[in-house]
Formats: sequence, structure tokens, C-alpha cells
Amino acid sequence: MKKITFLLLFFFASLNTFAQDITGDWKGVLKVPGAELNLVLHVTKTENGFSATLDSPDQKAFGLPVTTTTFANSTLKFTVENLAVEYEGVLDKDQVITGTFKQMGQAIPLILKR
Repeated sequence: MKKITFLLLFFFASLNTFAQDITGDWKGVLKVPGAELNLVLHVTKTENGFSATLDSPDQKAFGLPVTTTTFANSTLKFTVENLAVEYEGVLDKDQVITGTFKQMGQAIPLILKR
């Protein structure tokens, strides 16, 4: 019985080690024609999932409310409806999110790092 209890404790402890944490600040550079815009995504955990705000320091825009934020199966998705922004990216083992930023028909690669 002690062996089974130990194995179960070890199993659940190891699951926590491999869990991916998306909360925190994520920074990236959006390369648009004629400019590069720094973006910062602030993700927090809520009772119902996740919440986020977006900063565009180069445009002096801070705390833009993100409409939806989801993270499942290593995939982060967020939208900012009033700016027609969509993002989808995959978090890898090195804590880098590689994805695509979409706005008004334009799709631009965007890599986010802590």
C-alpha cells in the first residue's frame, strides 16, 4: 500500500512540473510595413480561465482590454474586438510563443517571450 501511495504522489507531483504556466508578461515585436511595434501582453489567471491586457508602448497605448483569452493544449488565443485583433500561438518547451497576429485582413508573425 505504501508503494502505491508513493507512486501516486510522485505521479501527481511530476504532472505539476510539466504544467505550462501562461500567466505573466509576454513581449514581442510586430514587424509591420515601415515600422516595428513593441507589444506586451499581460496575462492573469482568473476563476473562469484567463484575463489579459495589451500594451503598445511605441503607440503610447497601455492597458488595452483583451476581449477573450484562452490557453489550451499549449495554444494561446486572444482577441481585442474593438481593434479587430486576433492572435493564435503555440507555447513551446523553451517558454516561447510562436504565432500569428491578425488585424484587418493582415496576418503577421509574432513571437512572444517572457
